[in-house]
Amino acid sequence: MKRFSYLYILIFVLFNLVACINPVSDFEQAAYLKFITVEASLSDLAEAQKVKLYWSADRIDGTSGFTPITGAKVWLTTASGSTINYIESGVSAAKGVYSSPDTFKGAVGETYTLHFRLSNGKEYESSPEKMRKAPEIENLITRFEINDVYSKADPRRAGFNIYADFQDDPAAGDYYQWFWKHYERAEFCVTCYSGAKYNFATTNCDPPRIPTDEVWNYICSAPCWNLTFSNELNIMSDALMNGQRLTGKKVARVPFDNYSKYYLRLEQRAITKDAYDYYQSLSNQTQNTGTLFDVPAETRFSLNIKSKSDPTEKLLGIFDVYAVKKRVFYIDRQTGVPADERPLINFTVGEVYSCPPGAPNCQDRVPCLEGLYRTPFKPEGWID
Repeated sequence: MKRFSYLYILIFVLFNLVACINPVSDFEQAAYLKFITVEASLSDLAEAQKVKLYWSADRIDGTSGFTPITGAKVWLTTASGSTINYIESGVSAAKGVYSSPDTFKGAVGETYTLHFRLSNGKEYESSPEKMRKAPEIENLITRFEINDVYSKADPRRAGFNIYADFQDDPAAGDYYQWFWKHYERAEFCVTCYSGAKYNFATTNCDPPRIPTDEVWNYICSAPCWNLTFSNELNIMSDALMNGQRLTGKKVARVPFDNYSKYYLRLEQRAITKDAYDYYQSLSNQTQNTGTLFDVPAETRFSLNIKSKSDPTEKLLGIFDVYAVKKRVFYIDRQTGVPADERPLINFTVGEVYSCPPGAPNCQDRVPCLEGLYRTPFKPEGWID
């Protein structure tokens, strides 16, 4: 499974912007440079707090990837004098991932500093970041809307926009981000192409000697959910509306790809100024140039994590500290839809694999494995 975090969302979005215009077969970073990449977020949600450390790829060639940094020591310190030690994952598929104790979560009003020391002794730390209170989501409105610049066959044309109302805090200097997750039942946990069959020992699809056009879908052996995430940066400063009640802020857009009800978990985050400036630089550059490779490298370098021995060393990523107000709800995708509009339904390709009659020790149900786009854990507020 691919690794996931806000940074991977950014890379995914930016890379696809350029891929749609001009596919890249081999791109080399200047002087083959690699950078320490930090994916670190801390929230007040009762969820795992993680820090992910990697070496960035020195090229984009379809095979190069991020190399996990293992054997590091990672910890947080607080302004009130506490130390929280993170533990490195022992799972091979999660190398370079460091997690806080299960009972730990951030507290509004507390200030946190991230520290980590590599196995070579080099130490890094963030600037202190204070967790600010997130305002309540007072009201949500869902509206079916059409973007006429796209054709009827384009999934970007029709969708449901979500608008939120909330009260900004009277104190100046608040920054917000909106992020959402969508869960849906997964019928199939593995799909094998070109006639390949799933190998339960290796958890891979074994290709046949002679490829065919067959596509085999394997049913999940237990309840399982697929995940999708917001794929755009949606941030805001209160500079022009400090202390006011904001109504009709667009916070999400979901696809019209079925008539079924759409599960959405919306997060309204109160982020720090460093995080806002980092995301704003990425957003501005991609809007101005439209491609990842036109974005100046310095806009992607960390604004709040530095080497203690060499402050000029450049790192990628951000230590993102935020409080959250969330809302879990279902969108009725039949309400407000004109009679002449139809969803662009994605149909499953291939056949369902089942054991041949009388086959000894045959398996045809695949476990639901936790990953970037899938989970065996029932989502909060899920209705069967």
